[in-house]
Amino acid sequence: MAHRRVTMEEPVVVEVKSVIKQGLSLFTHMMDTVNQLKPGQSLIVKSTFNPRPLISQMRRRGYQVTQEKMGKVTVTTFVPTRDAPTPDTKAPTTEAPIEGPEVFLDNRGLVPPEPMQRTLAKLEEVPVGTVLVIHNDRVPVFLLGQLDDDEYPYETQAQPDDSAIVRILKNH
Repeated sequence: MAHRRVTMEEPVVVEVKSVIKQGLSLFTHMMDTVNQLKPGQSLIVKSTFNPRPLISQMRRRGYQVTQEKMGKVTVTTFVPTRDAPTPDTKAPTTEAPIEGPEVFLDNRGLVPPEPMQRTLAKLEEVPVGTVLVIHNDRVPVFLLGQLDDDEYPYETQAQPDDSAIVRILKNH
């Protein structure tokens, strides 16, 4: 009886502190790392904060998330589920596509919390079905957490200058 050898990919481990020390854009680096994961490969992130935007992105891509606090460090592990995409398939869409008439809001050059306040106010103002497209100086981590809590679907696109474009669908 022949035994088939099953090979498991080693998990990718990212130490956030070293990424920041290198002067890299954390969000861009993490998205590049995620996009380079092989089918079935896990990701382990060690950080001193809860990486909420990354958790949201990975859940959307079909990964199971676990967290463990080890002193001051939070270890977040992302394990692919059967629904996780392979290079030949797309991520499962559990949410409505981010499509609709667009309203643009440029938040660059503003001091926090003004970009978040402006975005949430504009989101209240636009009709359901509208896509609010914001451009911020950086990835709006706290806003993304609020959008998750309020169940607004969104897409984040890191830009080469470390700014970020976020497309938010007003779905309710």
